[in-house]
Amino acid sequence: MTTIKEIARRANVSIGTVDRVLHNRGRVSKETKEKVRRIIEQLDYRPNIFARNLKLSKAFSFGVLMPNPSQDSKYWELPIKGITKAQNELLAHKVRITYFHYDKYSENSFKRASNAAFKANLDGLLLAPVVSEVFDKFVQEIPDHLPYIFFDSFVPNANYVSYIGQDSFQSGVLAGRLMEILVKEKATIAVIKFLPRDYHIDDRASGFLSYLGENSKISPKTYEVDSSGSIEYCQQITESIINDNQNLCGIYVTNANTHPIAECIKSKSLAGKIHIIGYDLIEENIRYLKEGVIDFLISQMSEKQGYEGVFALYKHVVLKETVNKRMRMQLDIITKENVDYYQS
Repeated sequence: MTTIKEIARRANVSIGTVDRVLHNRGRVSKETKEKVRRIIEQLDYRPNIFARNLKLSKAFSFGVLMPNPSQDSKYWELPIKGITKAQNELLAHKVRITYFHYDKYSENSFKRASNAAFKANLDGLLLAPVVSEVFDKFVQEIPDHLPYIFFDSFVPNANYVSYIGQDSFQSGVLAGRLMEILVKEKATIAVIKFLPRDYHIDDRASGFLSYLGENSKISPKTYEVDSSGSIEYCQQITESIINDNQNLCGIYVTNANTHPIAECIKSKSLAGKIHIIGYDLIEENIRYLKEGVIDFLISQMSEKQGYEGVFALYKHVVLKETVNKRMRMQLDIITKENVDYYQS
């Protein structure tokens, strides 16, 4: 592995000079800078971000503002796994993480959580802005000195450091392409959008509809469903959709609440006749995927989002490094044939 010492030897300068060039501080002649930077590029040098922080005496406090882990079919337990992993790796570097959970169906709950975050004297904040109307207002209240990073979803025109997540519109386009492959005849496809309104859910639905817009054999119909409802409520909605559309051949579910729809389809012996595409590798979704009731799940690499979110804050706040404005997660298509390999 290339070291600063090796760069200094090749450039015939001191280690201190290389350090000044790397951090753009102190006086170094233009010629020496160019020579050192050329050698750095040739050797593809990457600084050891952990070693650089060993001498720091300050402890850093990051906050995570996100929905209660139990909501959205326990989807939020997935990014928490990644956040926990990052936290464990950064413990020796004096990074501490505090959670501020909120009930996504209660504005008062969100206000309590966000106020607590503001009072916690944080060095950085990781946000899951999944309620558009609430977060549109909230991001305007974030102090200028508090850097924040979005994961899972984002708020347009906000002053965020980075967004870590899928291209939601393209994710919907992918789902539309998969549905086109599954549906062989003229049919109606139901698009289920769960409320409250969320930018990335809207984008998924828009991408799906845009792909199928010119497909004469498929007629999409959009249904808005309250995601705070019980599993029985979701099943009743699904039954109503089936009854209202005699030629229904597919259902696109725009979030992790795919399993109650799948349960209804299974109970009516319609698996394989009504195709289902949904999101996220939660336990119930995986079960119906393996049973063949759900045709495809699209993974948004939720654990990695949480992990990368913490490290992006670490790089920006502690190491003063540039962080990519957008860190796109790949669009992974999960089937019953590959789900076990994907999880492992």
